[in-house]
Amino acid sequence: MIPNNERVTMFTLQAELRAYVPDSRYPDDAAAKICIEEALAAVDEGNFGIGCLIVDSQGRTVARGHNHVFFPHFRSDLHGEMVVMNAFEDAHLRLPSMKDYTLYTSLESCPMCMARLITAGVGRIFHIADDPPSGMVHLAHQLPPVWQSLAERQSFEPAQCSPVLKDLATRAFLINIARLDGMLKSR
Repeated sequence: MIPNNERVTMFTLQAELRAYVPDSRYPDDAAAKICIEEALAAVDEGNFGIGCLIVDSQGRTVARGHNHVFFPHFRSDLHGEMVVMNAFEDAHLRLPSMKDYTLYTSLESCPMCMARLITAGVGRIFHIADDPPSGMVHLAHQLPPVWQSLAERQSFEPAQCSPVLKDLATRAFLINIARLDGMLKSR
């Protein structure tokens, strides 16, 4: 059950997101908006507020999803990036390369997700909001040499989206973070 204060915050963010019109000055606004919709769906289910999507070289969405760590049951590996990568890889069993695909995530990838994206060879990875305490992209220079070498074929960068969407992505992640972190610490 989601506490009322989290639900009110979620509804407020949903209304702000619906009201936002993508700005042509920011090429990643449309993808960012979808990621945030997914992040809020995750919060609504009682999961961490992180949403993702994968687009092909023509910009068509080929997979989208969100964090499922707590719901429908506890799965420590089902971060948003993992969910969309699982769906994508299950649907493309013989795809030789992901270099022409782009993954968008509402929050800078954690170490586990970044390692998965490096291993998968996703060509471009864009995050909507930075995650200074937990994100790995800004710390990529600290990866072991083999991971740094593998990551050279890829681009990990902030998305080119509006500051409004960056703020919404951050706020979506923070809605229930204290409660869910507490649940993780009690495991």
